[in-house]
Amino acid sequence: MAVLGEIRKKTWLVFVVIGVAMLAFVAGDLFGENSRIKQLFTGDPSVVGTVNGESIGIAEYQSAYDATQKMYENQGQSATPNQIAQQTWNSLVSQKVLSQHAENLGLRVADDEFWNYVAQNFGMSSGAEAQQQIAQLEASASTSPEAQQQYRGWLQTAEQIKLQLLSQKYFGYVMAGTAVTNKEADIQQAYNISNANIQYAFVDYPTLTKKLNVKVTDDEISAYEAKYPKLFKAEGLVKLSYTYFPAGASKSDEAVALANINKYLGTQIVHDEVNNITDTIQGFGSTKNDSIYVTQNSEKPFIPNYFTRAELEQAQLGPETTAFLKSATVGQIGGPFKIGNTYQLYKLSKAREVRDSVKSSHILVAFQGSAGGTGIKRTKEEAKKVAEGILAEVKANPASFGEVASTKSDDKAASLQKGSIGWVGKNNQLDQTFNGFIFTKPVGTVELLETQFGFHIIKVDDVKNKTAYQIANIVKTIEPSKATTEKAFTGARTYVQNVEGKSLNDFKNIAKKGGYLNNTTEGIERFAAIAQDIPNDQDADILKWAFDKKTDKGATNLFTSSTGDYIVVHLVERFDKGLAHPSVVRQYVEPVLLHEKITKLVDEQIGNGGLNAFVSKFAAKKGNATVNFSNSNVNGVGLEPKVVGASFGVKANQSSKAIAGNAGVFYVIPSNQQIQKNQKGSMILDNLNRQLQGKFQQTLLQSLIQAADVVDNRAKALK
Repeated sequence: MAVLGEIRKKTWLVFVVIGVAMLAFVAGDLFGENSRIKQLFTGDPSVVGTVNGESIGIAEYQSAYDATQKMYENQGQSATPNQIAQQTWNSLVSQKVLSQHAENLGLRVADDEFWNYVAQNFGMSSGAEAQQQIAQLEASASTSPEAQQQYRGWLQTAEQIKLQLLSQKYFGYVMAGTAVTNKEADIQQAYNISNANIQYAFVDYPTLTKKLNVKVTDDEISAYEAKYPKLFKAEGLVKLSYTYFPAGASKSDEAVALANINKYLGTQIVHDEVNNITDTIQGFGSTKNDSIYVTQNSEKPFIPNYFTRAELEQAQLGPETTAFLKSATVGQIGGPFKIGNTYQLYKLSKAREVRDSVKSSHILVAFQGSAGGTGIKRTKEEAKKVAEGILAEVKANPASFGEVASTKSDDKAASLQKGSIGWVGKNNQLDQTFNGFIFTKPVGTVELLETQFGFHIIKVDDVKNKTAYQIANIVKTIEPSKATTEKAFTGARTYVQNVEGKSLNDFKNIAKKGGYLNNTTEGIERFAAIAQDIPNDQDADILKWAFDKKTDKGATNLFTSSTGDYIVVHLVERFDKGLAHPSVVRQYVEPVLLHEKITKLVDEQIGNGGLNAFVSKFAAKKGNATVNFSNSNVNGVGLEPKVVGASFGVKANQSSKAIAGNAGVFYVIPSNQQIQKNQKGSMILDNLNRQLQGKFQQTLLQSLIQAADVVDNRAKALK
C-alpha cells in the first residue's frame, strides 16, 4: 500500500534530512555560529552567493531557507531568522562543494540507481514502479493544484536524493585511496613500545609572561594574518557592546503566581464587585466535571484524548510531572509544577481501555488513477463492483478471506501473507482512512472502504488494549507584574538617555553603576548569533542595524525582544572586507605568538646552560617521568607532544633547548631511551585504517570548503 502516498508523506522529511541536516551537520564546525573566522566575500547582488564561481540564486536560497524552517517546526524547535539563515547557507555551500568535486571526478548518478533508491526507500517493488508513480503525479499536477504542490516538493526531494547518492560515491572513491601501509603500521608498532625516562623542568606561560613582560602588538598579529590570508579574510564584521534589561517575571511575581494556582486546590469564594455577585469555586479535586473546570479556569484548553502511561512518559513534561503521572491514581492531583514560565496542576481525570495495536487484513481492488493502480485498467465503477462481489463472497464464507486475498488482491505484498497487514500501533504509516477504520471497528468486522489506493475489503483480526488516562491540566503563566515591566522600561529609557552620544567606556561604566548586565562581543558576522545571555530573536534586526552604512560608529539603539525585554546596543566598531582587524582575532592569535616569543626569549637567556640553568634562572619546577612515543602524555602535566618528541630526539643524558609546550616552556634531559626497531604492525593495521578513515571522514568536507572560493553576498542580496 505504501506507494505514492508514502512519497507524499515523506517529501519534506527526505528533503530536510538529506539536504539540510546531514550536510550541514558535517560542515557544522567550519560554519558554526560561534566561528569568528570564515571565508566571506562580497559579490553580485543579483545572487545570494557563489561557490567556486557557481551561483546560489535567491530562489534556490529561499527554497532551502523554507525547508530549514520547516525542519525546525517539524521537530518542535524554535529558531531565530539568523539561525535559519546560517543553517541554510552552510547546507547549500556543502552541497555545492560536494557536487563540484564529485562531478570533477566524472561521477554521475545513473537513472537506474536513482529510481531503485526511490523504490527501496518508499516501499515500492521496483525502480520502474517508482518511475511510473512519479509520472502519474506529474500528469496530475497539470490539473490539480494539490498535486502540483506535491510534485514541486518531489522535484526538491529528487535533487536531494541525487546529491546524497553522488556524495556517497565521492566519499567512497576518496576513501578507497585512504589506507595505512604495512610500513607505516610497522613504524607505529615501534612507537607504541618505545619508552624513555626523562628529567624535565617546566614553567607555565602566565608566569613567564609576567616575568619577561611579553606583549603581542597589533602589528605582530597583522603580520601573522598576512602569512595565512585565506584563514583570516572576512567579508565584514561588527563589534558590539550591549546592556540587557530583562522584563521577565521577578521572584515576587513567581510567588504571586504560585499562590494564585494553589487556590485551586481548595474552595474559593470570589466576589465580583462590578456586578455585586459572590461565587463559590470548588477545588480541583472536588469538581465532578473536569473538562468544564479546566475550560473555565485554565489558560490552555481541555484535552479529551486518552494516553497510556508510556505515552505520558515520552511526552517530556518534566521530571516532577512525569514522576507523578507514572504512579498517580484516578482523581489524584499533582503539583503545582513549575514548567517553563508556567505553574501547572495535573489531575488523572479518567481511565479506560484503549486500542494500543491492531492486527488486520485486507483485499485491495485498485483502479486506474488510484495510488495503488499501477498497471490496472479497470475504472473506478468497475473496481467498486468487483470489490462488492468479493465482500459478499468473504462474508458468505469468512474462512475463505486469506485464500481470496492471495489470489484477488492488488496489494501483492500483503497477498503473500493472505492479505495480512500484521500488527500496527497507533502511530503508523498506513493511510489515515484505513487506520481510522481498523482502530474503531470491533474485532471480526469485515467491511468495504475506499481510500486513495482503491477499494479495500478490510477485516479486523485482533486488538491489544492498554489502560489509558484522560488528563485534566490547569495552566497559569507566570506573568511579570506592571511594576516589573515598568521598572525594566524605565531603566532602559533612562540608560539610553544617559549613554546617548557617549563613549564605549561610558556605556559600560553606566551599566556597571546601575547593576545591569553588560557585555562586549568580539567580531560578529552578519548572520551569526550575538550572545547566549540575551534573547536571540532580535539578532537579525540588531545586526542589520549595525551593518547598515548609515549607522555611525558609536551609535546606540534600543531593541525590544518578543518577551518584552530591552536590549541597548552600542556599535563599537565596524570592520570592512579584508583581513580581520587584530582586535577581532587577538583571542585566537595572541596565544600562538605569545608562546613563540616567550620560548625564544627563554632560549636566548639560557643559551647553552640547559635544564639546570633554566631551573636556576626561572625557578622552574623539576620532575621525572617515563614517556611513550605514541601517546604524548607527560605524567603530572598532560599531553605534551613536542616534549615527548624531544625526549626521543635529544641525545641521552644531554639537555634540550627550550621547548614550546602546550602548558608552558620545558627543558628535558632524556635517559634510557628504548627505541624499538624491526617491529611488525600487522596486528594493528586494521585498527589504524579505521582510525585514519574516521579522521578523514570528519575532516574531508571541512577541508574542501576551506579550500573553496566562497562568496557570501546575502547581506546585499537579501536586504
